Amino acid sequence: MNRANEFQKDRLAELEEKVNLILTGSIPTRGRDSVLEDAKELTEARFTQDSQPRDRRDSSYSDPSPPNFAFDDTSPQPSSLAVARAVDLYMKYCHRQPVWCFNFEEHGDLESLPEELICSILALTARFSHEGEHGQHHADTAKSLIMLRIANGSVELSTIEALCLLAYSSFIDGDMHLGRFHLGLAFQLCRSALLDTESAYAPADPQTERKKRLFWSLQLLEQSYGRQTGLLSIPSEIWRPADYFSRNGREPQRDTEKPPPLPRDTMGCATPDDTGIWSMTIHFGWVWSKVRTYVSDCANNRLREPWRHESMYSMVLSDLTEIENQTPLCHRYDHVRFYDRQPDEVIVNRAYWVPWLKLQFMYHAILTVLNHPFLYIMASRHNPNLAIPNSFWRRSSELVLLHATWIVRMIDMLSDKDVRLTDPFFAHVAAIAATVQLYYCCAGDPRLKYKSRADLARCRVFLRSFVPFSRACALLNRSLDRMTRIAAGTENVDYDSWVPSKIHLNIPLMWDILQFTCSDDSYPAVPSGSLLHSSLSASATRNDAEESSTLEIIVTASPEVTVNTADGGQGVPMPLYRAPNSSKDGDTSPATAPRSMPPSDAVVAPIDSLMLNTPWLWADPAPFGDVDDLDYSTSAPAVGDIEGSAWWNLGNL
Repeated sequence: MNRANEFQKDRLAELEEKVNLILTGSIPTRGRDSVLEDAKELTEARFTQDSQPRDRRDSSYSDPSPPNFAFDDTSPQPSSLAVARAVDLYMKYCHRQPVWCFNFEEHGDLESLPEELICSILALTARFSHEGEHGQHHADTAKSLIMLRIANGSVELSTIEALCLLAYSSFIDGDMHLGRFHLGLAFQLCRSALLDTESAYAPADPQTERKKRLFWSLQLLEQSYGRQTGLLSIPSEIWRPADYFSRNGREPQRDTEKPPPLPRDTMGCATPDDTGIWSMTIHFGWVWSKVRTYVSDCANNRLREPWRHESMYSMVLSDLTEIENQTPLCHRYDHVRFYDRQPDEVIVNRAYWVPWLKLQFMYHAILTVLNHPFLYIMASRHNPNLAIPNSFWRRSSELVLLHATWIVRMIDMLSDKDVRLTDPFFAHVAAIAATVQLYYCCAGDPRLKYKSRADLARCRVFLRSFVPFSRACALLNRSLDRMTRIAAGTENVDYDSWVPSKIHLNIPLMWDILQFTCSDDSYPAVPSGSLLHSSLSASATRNDAEESSTLEIIVTASPEVTVNTADGGQGVPMPLYRAPNSSKDGDTSPATAPRSMPPSDAVVAPIDSLMLNTPWLWADPAPFGDVDDLDYSTSAPAVGDIEGSAWWNLGNL
């Protein structure tokens, strides 16, 4: 071994001397090729010798018995085994979940993949293995190679695909600035290549389908993680899928031609005309992007009364219903019967079931956020019309409870089938559902109180399963934990005995969860992965009063709801929230309210509207049989007793 090392050192010294001669022009040109070949052989020899397996480090989330990647920081490139393993992890955890940039069947030999694409795959999938510490190294290498291609004017389709994967990796890491930069750069390259126009997708082009998958993968990331505010943000209306709106005269007016067609996707389709499940997530994702804009408007006090026909609430519901109406039967909940599928079947067909699950989560998340009581509590502080009891309040409380419960049902199904998801979108939806369950933990009805407490625990467990590999989800989990402790008024919450009659909702933390804000000064910053210099880093600052601003939710003690149909179904017991008031001497308490706030007895969303027609809300969700099998005869009111709550409205897609 010592002789071999001495031999390599001698050869290295000889090569260094020859390189110096090349730089000074003292060696003939024909001799340079042999020098480069010698250098390559020596590098490969050192790579083979130095690439020994490392000790595996503990990880609470890792692929079963993953092999070591066999590379180190000084290696010029990862081994073929490392690349093959990364591709396997990509297919298992990222392919169509949500990105669908390419099919490896089209590439043939993996060694033919461009280096920047290989490094991007390694950077994205390192978090799912025991070699996660190499992820940043591969991301930096991929970024350097991409920028070199841009500088040299040699951008290929794989270059944009690499940017797509880097953007998704940054979003998982919670580095939203860097992720949006990669996403924006990818969109600009698509624009330069005219990939945002229908004419760029010629049927004779063998790359047409690959281009479609890339373009709409970028759009899916934009829908879930793109910035919603600012003049440079692309309005969500621009990206409206044209397919489902041309029949009713709602085709968006564009000065340019139509957007690119959706990729061909026949997985799970019954007929050639059925839209593929991955493409369906694009349509529902467009509605989700509008919901994110709606939340942003609410946070900036731009909410129009939701019952108005021109309100964004009404338009989002209209668009959602239109897309829901066009969803192929082959993808619907009652048709695919996910609850009857065996775990092995789901694992083998992840490429179908994960997009299907995202479709279900997205559908219920849209209706949960649209009807979230916190939005209208906050809006009523600035709009007196929203503080007046009406049928919208009662119907909205029914919808948010119904769909937040559906989200928990889906989480239970995933747990039952041991399906492990990696897209932070699912964790975000679980956190949103958890805020609804937290709100209802102080309901007057003991059944709803117990159910909400149990559902809150389920959401928190599901959210924590994303923490080991996603810093974004770790921050989300941290915000939810802090908000729960503030709501309970104690650092150690015993959920088994917690029976609150009131809770305190922290306003900034609630906005952070609804808007998926990944910022926390007390959490370690992303090492060397951020984009901006400190002189340009514009982080949102909050004063002490904002940080501790809370809403006190007080529930009326009415374990049963009786509705007088003589008043049109509007006579529902209404809870109150007590908001903090400014003291007369000018001093402000930690929870001081704005001056524009209405009196402290303002009325907010009814918390005791208990969906009397859905007894499965209180039932044990363990048996996941069809909801139609449940007995409704004992508790369902007569049709017409509750306006807008017909017995057949089960709320699933």
